[in-house]
Amino acid sequence: MSNGEQRRQLIDELKDVLTPAVLQHLPEPLQIHDTGSSIKDWINERAAESEVLTVRDRADDSLLGLLVLAEFLEPETLKTVHLGYLFCERAWGKGYATELISGLITWYRADGQSVQLYGGVETGNPASARVLKKNGFELEEGLSNSTTEMLGLYIPYNFDKLYRSTRNALGEPTQVFVDFFKQYSGKPLRVLDIGCGQGRDALFIARLGHSVVGVDISPNGIRDLLEAARHENLSVEGIVEDIKTFVPEDKFDVLLIDRTLHMLLEKYRLEVLNRLIGSVSDEGWVLISDEPSNMQGFKDVFTSSNDAWEVKIDKPETLFARRYSQRRGFQRLP
Repeated sequence: MSNGEQRRQLIDELKDVLTPAVLQHLPEPLQIHDTGSSIKDWINERAAESEVLTVRDRADDSLLGLLVLAEFLEPETLKTVHLGYLFCERAWGKGYATELISGLITWYRADGQSVQLYGGVETGNPASARVLKKNGFELEEGLSNSTTEMLGLYIPYNFDKLYRSTRNALGEPTQVFVDFFKQYSGKPLRVLDIGCGQGRDALFIARLGHSVVGVDISPNGIRDLLEAARHENLSVEGIVEDIKTFVPEDKFDVLLIDRTLHMLLEKYRLEVLNRLIGSVSDEGWVLISDEPSNMQGFKDVFTSSNDAWEVKIDKPETLFARRYSQRRGFQRLP
């Protein structure tokens, strides 16, 4: 069947799908009259601005609905996808929407790339909101209004997939951290490496005689880190955990976060940093490498802390801060 024939067949099938009851919760620009001509224009407009996928019944290949994906590229090259879906009336109440969104999320996770998914739901359509929330979407209050709830789900880059196939995937340790730890090579430090991966920084630090606890969500990354540490008899502990919920049990001389926080949404990014700096001992350090656009938010975390912090290095992609006890007279940053 040619593409033209497939398009004509789809238009015929959509006559039975795009009924008034199905269309009632769509925005006004998406409303149509139930005629072949207007349906043709409607599907052509959707295909011109988005990727349109058909959802079919496995039993008889009949059309159940449509999935519409509009892709954008946000700052810092984060892929953002706005999704929409609709099902014919005979498919309602059978769990197809939940299954569809679950499958879409699974596909994006398997792809491995980071992506931000958004779904806009009319406030009078609680069923669609429940479908998204059931699949992990959360309300984005800043993007919502009185008529539309915007729900979002962030899928991070799948480093575990990368580490499974590639040893030393991230290369050599970051030079600014190399320079810092070389100053302390004769004084063993206890270091917490957040988002340690396969140990790009942690192994170098341990080779200088320091004790390192590495935390990463990737089992393969922690596996590689511990294998290398055992081979060299280094003082390294590995913890598989999501940094969004990780709470350190001990105090550390150095908290190291090497290009990890930018992979989180801002609301988690600052929350995580605020929680983690509490694990730094008096006169200890926080060493951060990240995107320049995130640095002011990080500095604000130190400024608003109840503890006394002093920024020692403040560069576009680097922020080093040191904690002091109040009794030494240091005040919070102005």
